[in-house]
Amino acid sequence: MSRLAARLGALAPREQRLLVAAAAITALVVVARVAVAVRDDLATLRARVAAHERDLAEVRRAAATLRRSAPPAAADDGAASLLARLESTADGAVGRERIASMTPSAGPVEDGVAEERVALSVRGASLVDTVRLLHALETASPPIRVARLELRKHPDEAERFDATVEVAQTRPAP
Repeated sequence: MSRLAARLGALAPREQRLLVAAAAITALVVVARVAVAVRDDLATLRARVAAHERDLAEVRRAAATLRRSAPPAAADDGAASLLARLESTADGAVGRERIASMTPSAGPVEDGVAEERVALSVRGASLVDTVRLLHALETASPPIRVARLELRKHPDEAERFDATVEVAQTRPAP
């Protein structure tokens, strides 16, 4: 450190002023670059927050629309299978063209109770369609219990989702 001070002291006053000016300009450039980077990051975050707020507003509008509309008429047939009830509910909520697959499965029988599960895959549905489907399942008579929900946003279409909804129902074992 003393060598650096000795070298600086040995410089002519003109060279010392030039060195101070160069250091000041360098410091200003660094501060300006940091300020621009922070500003850009804040702008990006603001855009992301605005996009999430728009999504939230869309969900709230869809929920309000669903609350205003009457719940869909459901068949009150106790003998209807979970698969049939899910198919009719999903067809009314998102349309047959969006339903990619429906996979039924049976859970283990324990204590005289059997579990029936159906996995429904919906492709290319909007957020409104997905909320409508979940609402239709909840308001079905009797309600269809959602055991698992998985949403994946399309990378090329941000307003479209692939949804996997797994519903379950318990019944007395045969």
